[in-house]
Amino acid sequence: CLTSNVRTMKRTAVIALLFSFLVSTVLAGGEPIKNAPSVLRLASGKEVKVLSITRTTLHGSDEPAVSLQYLTNVGFEDMNKLYSEVVEVWAVFRPFAEREKVHAAVVTANEPVTGLPGISKGAGWAWKQRADGRWGPPAESDHARVPK
Repeated sequence: CLTSNVRTMKRTAVIALLFSFLVSTVLAGGEPIKNAPSVLRLASGKEVKVLSITRTTLHGSDEPAVSLQYLTNVGFEDMNKLYSEVVEVWAVFRPFAEREKVHAAVVTANEPVTGLPGISKGAGWAWKQRADGRWGPPAESDHARVPK
């Protein structure tokens, strides 16, 4: 059910938001993926600028993951709209995760940098691949959901 998924993803976003300042200030916190695109075209026709696509591991484990950071113009005050955009980005990014043969991925939306120290807000959502091959949010008990 969509409401349950949005609620779960919002909880995941809150956890990821706690770490997003560190993640968004250290954009390439992992090994860059070769031939990664600089722009992603979404199913809606919208294009988003890619800040980084890296291979990394998740906090709380040594689980390999891929991490995508991109620039959004959706305000963080509208989490439903932001989540909808992130889901579109994930649909385009998922083949990269599968090509890298990992079972975890994080998509982080970053607002444009503002101010003199160059501060940017970021919010991220995690997906994990289940044994049956389907992707979904990590279980609430799974604390390995943000990149190191």
